[in-house]
Amino acid sequence: MTVDVFSDITCPFCYIGKRHLEGALAELGISDAEIRFRSFVLDPTVADSDLGTPSTVNLAAKKGMSVADAERMTQAVAYRASQVGIQMEFTKAKVVRTRDAHRLLQWARAQSLEAAARLKEELMRDYFCEGVNLNGADALADAAARAGLDREAAHAVASDPTAFNSEVESDVAYAQKLNVRGVPFFVFNNRIGLSGAQPVATFAAAMRESMGETSGE
Repeated sequence: MTVDVFSDITCPFCYIGKRHLEGALAELGISDAEIRFRSFVLDPTVADSDLGTPSTVNLAAKKGMSVADAERMTQAVAYRASQVGIQMEFTKAKVVRTRDAHRLLQWARAQSLEAAARLKEELMRDYFCEGVNLNGADALADAAARAGLDREAAHAVASDPTAFNSEVESDVAYAQKLNVRGVPFFVFNNRIGLSGAQPVATFAAAMRESMGETSGE
């Protein structure tokens, strides 16, 4: 079983969808899936002035609403996340440009799919749960170290804007080829695509279909 996962670390439904994917794999007893986390830069136009500001403040400005209304809007998403064991703190999340994180994930993926998966989890937890400002090589390298990767090497990659950038662009081009317009987006065995943080049962059904099975088999 191969699973291509197009996602971004600042997308809450990507984090929720990751948990649903894990749940479906466990339900089907699949322990050896090759999960490839692909780069998708959700907002490539983040302004310098927005970096590090609370995400709810940024959301309010974009939507033309009060910060209180923006916080209420995120509460429903936080509740969904809590149902899969993720305690999202949107008021702590800091606006970040995610390309550097994607470059670092590409570096981790070059070492192993497992390394990339561990780093993905650390980055998402940092952003959504811990309120870590992921702008800058230090914070990214810290996440890599917690994922069991070499901090010094990670810092060097994060500090060099050219490092693994072509790999990011390759994934972006692949997403365009597949007509991926939003994330999360999952591709099972290069056959079946699934968009969004669908229920575990929907993930399991897509996996079965990708393996040539039906729900009745």
